[in-house]
Amino acid sequence: MSDEFPISKEVTRITCAVHPHLGPQVAECLITLGSHTVLVENARAVRQRIRPRAWGLPGQQVELENSAMELFRTTVPRESALQVIETLNQTLELQTPGRGSVYAQDITEYSQLNPPEIKETSFQNTTAFHGYTLINGILSKAGGGERLTESALRLGACVPIVTRGFGTGLRDQLGLLRITIPPEKELVQLMVPAHDAAGIQRLLIENARMDRSGGGFLYQTPISAGIVDPLLRIGQQEHAASMEQLIAAMDEMKHGTGWRKRFADLEDQKRDSRFITSRKYTEITLVCSEGKANDFVLAAMEAGAGGATTERVRCLSASDLEGGIGARERGIICVPKAICDSVVQVLRDMSVVLEDPLCRIQVLESSSVFFHQR
Repeated sequence: MSDEFPISKEVTRITCAVHPHLGPQVAECLITLGSHTVLVENARAVRQRIRPRAWGLPGQQVELENSAMELFRTTVPRESALQVIETLNQTLELQTPGRGSVYAQDITEYSQLNPPEIKETSFQNTTAFHGYTLINGILSKAGGGERLTESALRLGACVPIVTRGFGTGLRDQLGLLRITIPPEKELVQLMVPAHDAAGIQRLLIENARMDRSGGGFLYQTPISAGIVDPLLRIGQQEHAASMEQLIAAMDEMKHGTGWRKRFADLEDQKRDSRFITSRKYTEITLVCSEGKANDFVLAAMEAGAGGATTERVRCLSASDLEGGIGARERGIICVPKAICDSVVQVLRDMSVVLEDPLCRIQVLESSSVFFHQR
């Protein structure tokens, strides 16, 4: 058994969401740059489909439409993050609506593995913006994910990206009562302008009924740079350019999204107990070998964590395997800052006990956390 502990490193996590037919280009790009341990996860993007009303009636009919997506995640040295984003953008033409999005988050990672050495390439820093925040929703109630994505699209916030996960930890300790808590979870990611994040979050809580018991968990994490997919609506358009294309062009001209702040009045309203959030939380992301996530979560719970949501992910390709293992599990644990260090230490200890040298523990501070409180 290895007695080496995961070592702390300041790195950047890159997340790229694209249609599956662009997946091979993402893989080739990242491999060419020298990135290793790229994890892939199946997802779906939700957009509005605009159709004319039946029988020639005036007006339009709006429906939600899902399309398959793939999420690619990798960690790179912080000084190489912008290069990776811009190279992916130039390779995939992400400035074209509907092709996907990419964003970077500065994290502290504990791992026995060293960050990759990214090959230097020529790139132009012209498209990545620095004014975004990631709103993460974890929902287990029937219809909760659909209400959240519908609300986000109606607000014109962004294209929601949805993945499936399983709740683990607390539910396993409830005996017969666990039948009342479904293990399946929907994880929704919303890449929104930072200046509107508080207002959008408040409207999402209200419109998606998250201010009720069992409504779900919502939290924000910072994005250091990113390129967002502006294609919120699909269907016949009446003009040469869609509203989303015009907004994207204005973002580029204004070098950011600050010009379109919309929800300033919500921030000035009297605080409502239904929307009280906490800033004293931290997101801990665990990546481990398949079959070991539950042991890590139970150990984290003994240190004070309330549970976790786990997902199954896979390595990018056979050449990307570590130790001959391609299957992974990814767990998300949100804990109060006061116990973050102790939970991380327990997870580091468990990586040695479980003989999992592939374990990665990623720590990212959350700027806002909401969950229903009686």
